[in-house]
Amino acid sequence: MEKLKFLRKSRTLILRIALAPAILIMLFAWRSWEDDSIRDFAIEWFGYLLLLAGIGLRMWSTLYIGQRKSKQLITDGPFSMCRNPLYFGSLLVAIGVSLCFENLILLVFVLLILVPIHLLVIFAEEKKLAGDFGAPYEQYKKKVPRLWFAFSRFKNPPMIEVSTKAVTRATMEMILLLLIPPLGDLIELLHAKGILPVWWQF
Repeated sequence: MEKLKFLRKSRTLILRIALAPAILIMLFAWRSWEDDSIRDFAIEWFGYLLLLAGIGLRMWSTLYIGQRKSKQLITDGPFSMCRNPLYFGSLLVAIGVSLCFENLILLVFVLLILVPIHLLVIFAEEKKLAGDFGAPYEQYKKKVPRLWFAFSRFKNPPMIEVSTKAVTRATMEMILLLLIPPLGDLIELLHAKGILPVWWQF
């Protein structure tokens, strides 16, 4: 339990520290391919799709687990197919944001930070859940993938109890994330006008 708390606090601290270099990369690292090229269009729109998929998955997962994490063993909805849909959704969002900015340096940086941190927390959470829920969790763990989706295992109850606090927080997060594509367009415009300098090009 103490290890899990430490890892969660460390994750928050590392992500806050990583925010400054991520912003620098976002602003001053720029692509070499032309505006309005096929590559430009494909990367940006693939990023939009991943961003929307990640936001949707996180919101859907929050409906089931909001305010109940580590208190109940949730095995319905997205959790019937994947043991960690929130983390998977976060990875989709991170990749989507990087591709919306068409910034491959940002993509590599974000993945190098997020993947190890999330995996360490996931492993610690698994130990805690095994201790809290015993055999039911072990059975669930055997049947449902850690970070992928077994779509054939999907099950959904007719009704669920939802935490309005968790949904409100997730909605605010969703609104902020939906501001990212216009921000990417603004940065593109500033580079095109020569207002933002390019420090690193790829």
